[in-house]
Amino acid sequence: MSQVQPDTCPACKGLGKVARPPIDGRDWYAPGVNLADWMLPCRLCATDERLRWLEGHSGLEPAELVNRASAFKLIQSDANPDMLPQRRVAKALIEEAIAARAGLFCFWGDFGSGKTLALQVIVNELRATNLLDGYYASFAAVIDHLRTMFATDQDASAYWDRLLSVPVLALDEVTRFDDRKGWVRDRLFLLTDTRYRMKKTHLTVFATNSNPNAALSPDDPIGYLFSRMREGKRLAELHGDVRTIVGE
Repeated sequence: MSQVQPDTCPACKGLGKVARPPIDGRDWYAPGVNLADWMLPCRLCATDERLRWLEGHSGLEPAELVNRASAFKLIQSDANPDMLPQRRVAKALIEEAIAARAGLFCFWGDFGSGKTLALQVIVNELRATNLLDGYYASFAAVIDHLRTMFATDQDASAYWDRLLSVPVLALDEVTRFDDRKGWVRDRLFLLTDTRYRMKKTHLTVFATNSNPNAALSPDDPIGYLFSRMREGKRLAELHGDVRTIVGE
């Protein structure tokens, strides 16, 4: 798994300006030199450059970067008459997450019902319209990275730190794992708790095939995750495979 960059600009570290290179040996840092004379706008933070950087660090494939709000279509299926109302709720939740840019949201239900698309839409819209740093990851990929960390006795990594701190995190298939030793559940608890404590300033969007209304002990990491999902009542249930209908 490739190492991700920190969520601040690697060129200016979030300052928005970089030092002007010396000209003819002149020391731009000399006493009496005006700060504005030796600082230049950071090119990486300029809109086009910043967008390219955000796209490259979003966790999304090129074909997924184009999934904007219009990609989540409202459809009706004779096989599942509840599909249209559910997708209306999900569409409204997508719009709420984009407007809030903070909090915990959850999409749950069947495979192929549009949960992954909902996560991608949120990451893409906030990047394109607000230049917000967002990252999409499947929990299977997170587990692979955690397994490497444990095998090499690492307590932290740039990738793990990014999951904890990125302004917009979209985590897919969050409850789909087999954990006999318990270390995955411990890390899931840490990730959930960290993101929950930052809910007023950071946006976290989960997708799962499990029902978050299931009665599980809050002492269990998945039970704790479900309780946090339910707390804000920002849940959308999706059923039916719509991939053959709308090409999702």
